[in-house]
Amino acid sequence: MTKKTITVGLIGNPNCGKTTIFNALTGARQKVANWAGVTVERREGFFNHKGYTIKVVDLPGAYSLTSFSMEELITRNFIQNDKPDFIINVIDAGNVERNLYLTTQLIDIEAPVIIVLNMIDEAFDKGLIINIQKLSQLFNMPVIPTVGTKGTGIPQLKDSIVENFEKQTKNHTITIPYGNDIEQAIQQLQQLIDKNRLEYPSRWLAINLIEGDIDAEKRVKLLPDGNEIIQKAYTIRNNLSKAFHDDIQTVFADMRYGFITGALKEAVQKKPIKRHDLTKKIDSVVLNRFLGFPLLFVILFILFNLTFILGEYPMKLIEAGVEWLSHYLMEIIPPGELQNCIVQGIVGGVGSVIVFLPNILILFLGISFMEDTGYMARSAFLMDKIMHSMGLHGKSFIPLVMGFGCNVPAIMATRTLENKRDRILTVLINPFMSCSARLPVYILFAGTFFPNHAGFIILFIYALGIILAFTSAKLFNNTILKGKSTPFVMELPPYRMPTTKTIVIHMWDRASSYLRKMGGIILAFSIIIWVLSEYPKPYHIQKQFDTMIQQKIIELNQTLSTYQKQNADPNTIQTIHKQYNTIIEDLEIQKRQEMVQYTFIGRIGSFIYPLLQPLGFNWQMGISLTTGFVAKEIVVSTMGVLYHAANDENTVSLSQKLGNPRYGITPHAALAFMIFVMIYIPCLATVIAIAREIGTRWAFFSVAYQITVAWIVSFIVYQIARFIL
Repeated sequence: MTKKTITVGLIGNPNCGKTTIFNALTGARQKVANWAGVTVERREGFFNHKGYTIKVVDLPGAYSLTSFSMEELITRNFIQNDKPDFIINVIDAGNVERNLYLTTQLIDIEAPVIIVLNMIDEAFDKGLIINIQKLSQLFNMPVIPTVGTKGTGIPQLKDSIVENFEKQTKNHTITIPYGNDIEQAIQQLQQLIDKNRLEYPSRWLAINLIEGDIDAEKRVKLLPDGNEIIQKAYTIRNNLSKAFHDDIQTVFADMRYGFITGALKEAVQKKPIKRHDLTKKIDSVVLNRFLGFPLLFVILFILFNLTFILGEYPMKLIEAGVEWLSHYLMEIIPPGELQNCIVQGIVGGVGSVIVFLPNILILFLGISFMEDTGYMARSAFLMDKIMHSMGLHGKSFIPLVMGFGCNVPAIMATRTLENKRDRILTVLINPFMSCSARLPVYILFAGTFFPNHAGFIILFIYALGIILAFTSAKLFNNTILKGKSTPFVMELPPYRMPTTKTIVIHMWDRASSYLRKMGGIILAFSIIIWVLSEYPKPYHIQKQFDTMIQQKIIELNQTLSTYQKQNADPNTIQTIHKQYNTIIEDLEIQKRQEMVQYTFIGRIGSFIYPLLQPLGFNWQMGISLTTGFVAKEIVVSTMGVLYHAANDENTVSLSQKLGNPRYGITPHAALAFMIFVMIYIPCLATVIAIAREIGTRWAFFSVAYQITVAWIVSFIVYQIARFIL
């Protein structure tokens, strides 16, 4: 029976357009998980073609198949253990020589490969004329030219996968020639390896042992003759290093590049072109030592302001929808505990968070645009010198930038840092980067208390987080993590205009993740918080205030009756109405607040309130910070539950309630609260990630350090703001 499922792995250097090819093949029909035993994200997509279901596994970007980083090891293990039908090796056609280095290692590992020459149009613009047929013959594998952003060559790639699968053309007949001395050494080691039954290619294993690959040595140690093989490899490596007067890894790299150079002489021609390099022209401005940083600040300032300006209208529509839903549910559900749970707990909690979906999408639209155009790499280049002055590795910038999306994958990304000290230092300061989960808090409080300067306030908070991160890095570098960072070499990709499809996919990835939280953890905690804020029922408080309210209503009626008998002016009657209504409304608010304070959650709030009172926070804010440890979005949903419970008028938005002076939140406290949320304990998932990556001891240290810094900085900001605002 013919196999109807084909599995392919997608591999390529960073910035080669691998993600674009993945999206073009799968149409974003993908699922996201983790690699077995590790927490690096795994993406799988599917498409159907000519009667086959083709599964595409998007492998981490890698320059080689060594075991220096987790990403490289995952890619290599996938090829060896999962044994895909094909590896699609995506190559930047404008930078063929460097990209083909990975291809030579795929040949060594004897993987069935289809080469995708992506961005072939850019290669032509650079004056490169690539003989596709000749290149295919030299490497003995299919070569498909593509332009991923336009979909050019994608149908041919799909055809090639099916055709080569049906032909079963998987074995490469070529080998990379390493010269007589090295080839003899490889054969000697192969003879020892072949005596043992192995599922790995013996030539590849011999090459890796000679290069001193740690993972290969671990595999060989399990063999009966493992120690003998490793000792032989050690002797060969030393002898070859002496013979070539160079490190053996460098020798192998030179041999591979020599093979590539020879192949490109036959397959690639370069014609002279007379045009100004657009990338260089743009870089002369954005990387200028005087203009670079101000330009970066302006771009970020515009981005944060657009988040508010463009997000205002869809935000109001969603807010109106939530208010309508609350009113509708109150009409169809009989008054009682069920109505309160659904309206105040579920709709009040989840609805308070979901209104910020447009703002988050706009923010990540901007970030995705910066990434896909190539500007994000330039910002890393700009920050490199600053990071070195703080004792950070230049490579640390990438995990830190990822932290603005989510701290968990950002912490996982520190695995690319070879030095343990650099990893620990980067992980410890990563939570200072404001993840997207904190954005609803910033939008809510900045939009409520600083409506005319909301974008600037949020930019200030993000900038303060960066400043605190670098200051902490400097502190750690001079105390608990003394040492010097290693040099950083960065590749700057050419500027490219991202496709609408890619941007939409990135937005949907964020939106779907956000919406899943709405229907999962935030929904669950909204119900839990509502239960804790309703029980035990303080009927004695309710009775006491109901009596006071009833007395005021009687007083109102008596006063109105007296004035009406005296034929008082209508304006006077209206003024009396307003006065008594205000008093009654204040009593209702006070009633609900004291009733909630009697409940379980109120008692928790009363316990932690003395610690937060110097910061200007009320007990509701304290409760929100406590529940926010699970996920930062829950800070807003908790307030939604608590403040909806504090007012029977559920159609009033959370923003309106927070801005009401009766609830005791001042602009000074609001600013301090946003800063506290930015700094204090990272979410539970982040703490777990820290513990897994660098140890439980460091995780506890991170929690204690950030709580301390959060309290100190928020206190200072609150006291200063009282005199300024």
